[in-house]
Amino acid sequence: MTLADKLKKLRIKHKMSMSQVARLSESASDHRGKITQGYISRLESGKETNPSLMKLMTLCGIYKVEPNELFLKSIGKKSKKR
Repeated sequence: MTLADKLKKLRIKHKMSMSQVARLSESASDHRGKITQGYISRLESGKETNPSLMKLMTLCGIYKVEPNELFLKSIGKKSKKR
């Protein structure tokens, strides 16, 4: 599952529109964490593939997930320890 797929799945799971996520990002403590609706659209469509750490942290705060969860193979599942 790609980062784009995970972000979209999280947004839908939280029953939010892109504009709602963008509005919530306006309360980010750092202006670099603010996200526009258009940027969310580009992230979810895979057109934007290199979001800043601040933007990822903002999204993690909105969706209430840890940043590493965005990079696991699937949401909600722990990776196997070796």
